[in-house]
Amino acid sequence: AKDSADAIYKKLSDEGIEVLYDDRDARAGEKFADSDLLGIPHRIVVSDKTIEAGTVEYKNRKSSETKMISEDEILNLE
Repeated sequence: AKDSADAIYKKLSDEGIEVLYDDRDARAGEKFADSDLLGIPHRIVVSDKTIEAGTVEYKNRKSSETKMISEDEILNLE
């Protein structure tokens, strides 16, 4: 999962998109709570499970919508 997350981070950074890459050794719930506290507008979760499915988990903080999307769809998010 880390290799995929690194690749997504690089792709977004190369496009000039500001990214907070949370690779701390902490529980997912703790990381999610921190991203909400910081007001991060979009959250992308990369895990072994999502990679197996060929997707990533995307959450739009404004609408609270969570969905699975392909890595190619990430750059088209608003």
